[in-house]
Amino acid sequence: MGIFDRLFHRPPHHEATGEDAAQRAALAHDEAADAFGDDVERSRSLQEQLAQERLAQEQLSQAEADRRAAENMTAEGDPWD
Repeated sequence: MGIFDRLFHRPPHHEATGEDAAQRAALAHDEAADAFGDDVERSRSLQEQLAQERLAQEQLSQAEADRRAAENMTAEGDPWD
């Protein structure tokens, strides 16, 4: 479907029905599940977990740095200016 078809509200050329779409979705899901082995899925989930832990650690260190910077502020403003 091209941009002009969408602009002029033309139906897609293949005239897909809901049943065809469901079959295509099921097939795509099956192919995606078969594409990677269990070890790849486990390593991906482990990498996601490590990334979340790193993000949490970075946020914690940033909060600590912000807290220390706020303690070092004076009534006149930033002491490093």
